Amino acid sequence: DKQAYVVGLKETLKALRNQRVNKLIIGEDVNVHLLARVLSFANQNMIPIEFFSSRQALGEYVGINVKATVVALLK
Repeated sequence: DKQAYVVGLKETLKALRNQRVNKLIIGEDVNVHLLARVLSFANQNMIPIEFFSSRQALGEYVGINVKATVVALLK
């Protein structure tokens, strides 16, 4: 049974606001400025963050054929 998740900045922010995020996975080659809001929200809510080698590898990991900036694993 695969864990539910959302992919991308907009969907991740929405899930964070709704307090549905268990963990974040971020591609290491992401521009950190893009993720400032996500990172501060995660820190305030003590949500663990894992870094993946690249956005391409992260996209492949979740089974999509595009680069993924951020993936949020849902509760």
